[in-house]
Amino acid sequence: MNKKFSTLLAGMALLSVMSVNAQTTPSRVDPETVLGQEWRLGGLKEGANSGLYQLKVMDGTTPAYLAMELNRGTGDYELRVYSASEAKNNLEATLWCVSVSNYNQGQAPIYDFQNKLSGTMLDLTMAGHEKTENGTNGAWKPVLGGEIAGWAFSRSYKDLEEKRPLYSYFSTDSIVGLKADPTTGAVKVAKWGANQIDATSNAADVTNFALVGAAQIALSEDQVNTKLGLLQDNKAGVQLTFTPDVKGTSLKNPFNEQKFIAEDKDNNKWLFIKQKDKDAYLKVDTAYTNETGTKFLAYGWTEKAKDKADAYSSISSELRAQHQFKFIYSPSGDSLYIYVKKVTWNNDGKYWNTHVTATPANEHEYWRVSLQDLIKDETCILTVDPEDQNTHISLGLSGCEEKGSSKTSVDDGVYFIKNKKGQYLASPIYEDGTIRWTTVNGDEQSVAHMPAYQWVVLKKNTSNDKVKAVSPVTISNREYADNVTNIDLDNDGQPEQYKTAVYSTVQLRKAEGGSYMFVYGDKLTAEYGYVDVDSLFFEKVPEASISDPYLGYRKLEKDSLLVNKYTFNYWHPYATDKYIAKSTDSTLTVLDGKDAFVIDTLVESWSNNSKVFATVDIPYGYKVSEDVAKNRIKGLKTLVRTAYKVSYKDNKGDLSQWKVNKEDKFNVGSSATGHQQSDVIYYAFFKENNHIGGKHYYAIVKANSTATKYELGYKKAGVSDYDGAATLKDQILSETRTSAFAIEPDNTPLYRRFSSLELEGNEGDKADTLRFIEKYRKEYLQVENNKNFMKEGIDFLGIYTPDKTEDGLSFIVDTAWVNRGSGNIKPQYLISIDRNDFEGVEGVPCTEDDHHFTAEGKPTDKWHCVHAKPAVPGFERGKYLINFHDFANKYGWSTLSNGEQDADYMWKKYDRAGFVEAIRVADTLYILRDEFKNLPNEKINFADLNKAEEDAWTAAKKAGVSEDEFVSHKYILSGDNHKYVTWSMRFVNKEVAANEVEADRAFLFESMKSKHVSGYNNSAMGDIAPTYAAWLRMQNGCLVLSDDRSSNFDEMNTGGDDALIFNVEQGDDIATDNETIDAVEGISVVAGNGTVTVQGAAGKSVVITNILGKVIAETVLTSDNATISVPAGIVAVAVDGEEAVKAIVK
Repeated sequence: MNKKFSTLLAGMALLSVMSVNAQTTPSRVDPETVLGQEWRLGGLKEGANSGLYQLKVMDGTTPAYLAMELNRGTGDYELRVYSASEAKNNLEATLWCVSVSNYNQGQAPIYDFQNKLSGTMLDLTMAGHEKTENGTNGAWKPVLGGEIAGWAFSRSYKDLEEKRPLYSYFSTDSIVGLKADPTTGAVKVAKWGANQIDATSNAADVTNFALVGAAQIALSEDQVNTKLGLLQDNKAGVQLTFTPDVKGTSLKNPFNEQKFIAEDKDNNKWLFIKQKDKDAYLKVDTAYTNETGTKFLAYGWTEKAKDKADAYSSISSELRAQHQFKFIYSPSGDSLYIYVKKVTWNNDGKYWNTHVTATPANEHEYWRVSLQDLIKDETCILTVDPEDQNTHISLGLSGCEEKGSSKTSVDDGVYFIKNKKGQYLASPIYEDGTIRWTTVNGDEQSVAHMPAYQWVVLKKNTSNDKVKAVSPVTISNREYADNVTNIDLDNDGQPEQYKTAVYSTVQLRKAEGGSYMFVYGDKLTAEYGYVDVDSLFFEKVPEASISDPYLGYRKLEKDSLLVNKYTFNYWHPYATDKYIAKSTDSTLTVLDGKDAFVIDTLVESWSNNSKVFATVDIPYGYKVSEDVAKNRIKGLKTLVRTAYKVSYKDNKGDLSQWKVNKEDKFNVGSSATGHQQSDVIYYAFFKENNHIGGKHYYAIVKANSTATKYELGYKKAGVSDYDGAATLKDQILSETRTSAFAIEPDNTPLYRRFSSLELEGNEGDKADTLRFIEKYRKEYLQVENNKNFMKEGIDFLGIYTPDKTEDGLSFIVDTAWVNRGSGNIKPQYLISIDRNDFEGVEGVPCTEDDHHFTAEGKPTDKWHCVHAKPAVPGFERGKYLINFHDFANKYGWSTLSNGEQDADYMWKKYDRAGFVEAIRVADTLYILRDEFKNLPNEKINFADLNKAEEDAWTAAKKAGVSEDEFVSHKYILSGDNHKYVTWSMRFVNKEVAANEVEADRAFLFESMKSKHVSGYNNSAMGDIAPTYAAWLRMQNGCLVLSDDRSSNFDEMNTGGDDALIFNVEQGDDIATDNETIDAVEGISVVAGNGTVTVQGAAGKSVVITNILGKVIAETVLTSDNATISVPAGIVAVAVDGEEAVKAIVK
């Protein structure tokens, strides 16, 4: 069709438009005064229903509507009920899409509701309320986004009931329902038994709802500009959808040709429409869309006049109303009706409106924006009409699109929390509990060792995977979770306690495709205080840090404190050899010298077996519940720390405790009155602050006492930068610079460990052969052969000069227990002779192919079948040196004063030591009872040994013997406790014992600690360095053990007792190093490092066996200087079947 013909048709169409019917019309009114009311929804269809509806509260007389409201503090949506006025102002929050699920015969339909504003479903989480009280007494604030969804409502969806509760099942016999309070707007959730719902549906404790179509509203400026919340930016501009729309003409629709912004200049919802990208305002023009025929008013734009400041000021007052539009919205149908406040006609009698026979006085007010169809289905224009809109205008809110949620969560765990700058969320030592973003130098600090940089994170909602994935979390600082501030925030005149390092409910968020998490409002807020957040990264703390209760603070074991002094090595980037030392005036400095200090714990207070004042292992920070440790963060420990006192020990043995004088200088001077001391005691925690080159450095933080414990004070020890002596001074904790010290043992040994290649000829803890020589008389330990001190059937330990020995001078010395929790402080040794070790026998399974049975006829496998030959474990057998105390005192030490004693095992009142036939296997020593002594090794059965022990105990119990009094023949060698079958070598002078010089390593033979002094079972009187114990001594020529009731180590060490002092020599009947041993006449054996050299034996056969008798080398020598490779250890070398000689191969 050509253009001319098209124009002709359009003109004909204008001429043919029908006039409105003649009628009597009342005065026109503002459309906001005659808004359509809400309406009851008659029914729904199965599946998703079109339209948006409201859930109206039907209890009471005050209209209220269920809504989702954004909590602008948390960024989360919450359930509320809005009054009618609130619903108008927040319409989208009250609108719901409804879906009906298919249901089986006899079952009620299930309804799902999706909120238009939030885009989320009406689903709730039980959030730990499964066991709360039924009814409104147990009601709680609902948390959206959970496992409770799919609601029972009207029992028929085709014919909706007007008044029904909303409830959902959370178990087969329990439901939850909503309880709304229109007065306050609060909504709560309560639970009932499923059988209660019919009884409660019309009662006061559950709210009834009706599904209604929403009433019309006049839209505000913001509601138009955001399309009732569909647009987040109210400056983005709006375009409306018209169905049908303008077509077949060059005239455009001004409501969607470009984006516009509504402005309420008069605050009455008569809105001015301005182009988003141009200073121009929409108006209903006085011009027409055509020049001939029936005419229709056109739309135009008022732009800035030459003499005006802007377009708005260019609007003339006469035409102002023609620029104002009101938007009336019907939410349930997404129907928008637009009115113009006034139109202006050039009323010359020629226009179509003059055909109206009766008109109101205000006939040109409140006209509608209308679509005029000029040629059916071909040409439509946008104009105005007094009555009809002739098109459907939509905001685009007809359905409920699920809006992408930014909510996320992290798994339960312990984390470092960092921002995108790499800073750690933490409380550095100088902040003392105040949380901040902290920059960490990884070369100088290890956050894995610092609980103030670690956070315990736990999900709030854990009922199912759905809620866990977006669950809010509680974030608690591991060190400062118990830190509180006292402040009167509610102005009641009384300060309250508020936690400063626990963020109780944090909803983490992450944008789609984002690299980091964030929180709504960009703040983490505690009960008191907050920290700004622009990004969050969660990084797991290592497992080793999670399970270490001592993390972050130096833990010194009591055993170690008893035997060690400690040095304080100052960390400085330019010097590593600076230590705290006492100067000549008793001031402590970190410049010259190095002193070792005595560290000790502080006395605790107890009452009725309960600790009432704690100084050791004081719990602090995040308290780990049993549930968290077992089920949520396995292995997580509550942290503990210990307060210490530090003292200087002078040459007289007197202790001077650290203190602080009036000049804030640390010193070990007098604490007497008048010596200018401000702190005569200075107790401290050692808190890790640096970790460099694998070494821990600790700040010395003052410990302040409360009513029940010591806690971190507000002072710390710091090296002064202001004096040339580098004085150690008392500084405030908030000082940014922190001095740190490596606190290490002075390495002064207490007990001898036979591991010196130079002195004992044996490197490490392998079995060795040694002679024990008394320091002054040069007599050697041996088997007693003085008839005056012998008893038939008992091999006692004796001591004589070498010329009187009959049974040799050497003993096999082997470790029984070396490593303790405090280190290699007190090795315990087994000492033996006459060894007859057994290599063991491998088991042989039953070779039958069919079923296997035990001797009792029970089914088993081939290894335990009655036809199988069980394996026999290898073991070490010999005569072992023990303290005969148990054998001498048949009923134990507890009845020593009147108990029966066996004098054969004693000399006068003294216990003796001697050798018993025994077997060692793994960590157990069995002293053989009479029935086992003559059995060959291959006949030894450990089940029989254990049964004999059990039978002996059963008989003893019948005789009234207590477990403590029972003389056991079975000893467990592991553990730190003293034992009557092991021996420890107590240094006489520990100050020089570290020297690898035999004379400096002289020792006492220590046996059992005393059980006769108060507190013997405590560390101070216990296993490490006991003051009272039994040591080898000479009594009238007889070798005995000293009386542990009166033997005081301090007196022995100063010459007040005659305990014997020993040194060791390498055994002279065994080759050591390059010593030569004559095997047979003309033949010699030389032991070397991993070799044995046999000289002068060409053509002869040589057999070499280890200590267990196993052949490790066998050959015929081809030269007179043959070297044979063998494993390190004690070996026996036999040439041509002659008696073997022993050697130690390194």
